Amino acid sequence: MTGVFRGRTVFSHFINHVGAHLSARNRHGGIAMDMDHDRQMLIRAELSDLLEVLRLTSFDTSPLQFLVRLEAIRQTAIAHHFSAVAEIASVFEASMERVLQSGGADSVVSSFTGILGDAIGCSQLSPAVTQSLLASVAIRLPN
Repeated sequence: MTGVFRGRTVFSHFINHVGAHLSARNRHGGIAMDMDHDRQMLIRAELSDLLEVLRLTSFDTSPLQFLVRLEAIRQTAIAHHFSAVAEIASVFEASMERVLQSGGADSVVSSFTGILGDAIGCSQLSPAVTQSLLASVAIRLPN
């Protein structure tokens, strides 16, 4: 991003703001927990950006590019221990490979991008909740 915010780049403004915020929190304790929360928020933002790019990619027009972008979500989730997101992305990828043979991409994409967005927004999902999300998608998918 190269935007300017009152003579400074947006990025430098962000860094200064975060530095001041962390200094204030350090004086009052709890910085380790807050830093973990901040890190989680940055990872969620990255995953959300990747999901938005995926949503803007047409599977029918460019299936390879779509699958590469989906794999990027899965790899990012694995790298940052977002296991529910990684598992959902993995099942999504397998479903899209079946779509290559049988068609019906729109309903599969719509269903899976919805639950991926939900999973990215949650702090931690238990395996049971992840399985429930996947089951809700399976009900909506064409046979």
